[in-house]
Amino acid sequence: MSQSKSIVGTWRLRTYEVWTAQGQVSFPLGESPVGFAVFDETGHAFIQLARAIDPHSGSLNLEAVRETLASSFSAYFGTYTVNTNGTRLSIQVQGSNRAAYVGSIQERAISIAQDTLTMGQPDQYRAVLDRQQS
Repeated sequence: MSQSKSIVGTWRLRTYEVWTAQGQVSFPLGESPVGFAVFDETGHAFIQLARAIDPHSGSLNLEAVRETLASSFSAYFGTYTVNTNGTRLSIQVQGSNRAAYVGSIQERAISIAQDTLTMGQPDQYRAVLDRQQS
């Protein structure tokens, strides 16, 4: 199976890490983030990431939920390609809640091992996702 074919599917976010220039790691979406990346056979990609919200937490109010979602939610979609050796993903962004992404090409280093997709920019950020079975 080619790398572009092997990325096809639905992937659930497991971790999202960011590094500072000094190498300090942080988890801007928390220790247990939520989200999905979907890559379909027609070459379309849909990415959504957010901080998890516990709906059973008695300490959350509607305003706190809105603030958490607004500050952590990131989504974009468009068409994608994978380079011939399967190490780079490029998404031509058609829409996003991040204005700077619209019309841009978002490139990510990728690797797929069994049912785990790792994508990001070395020494900047990394997302680890698990393939979802139908």
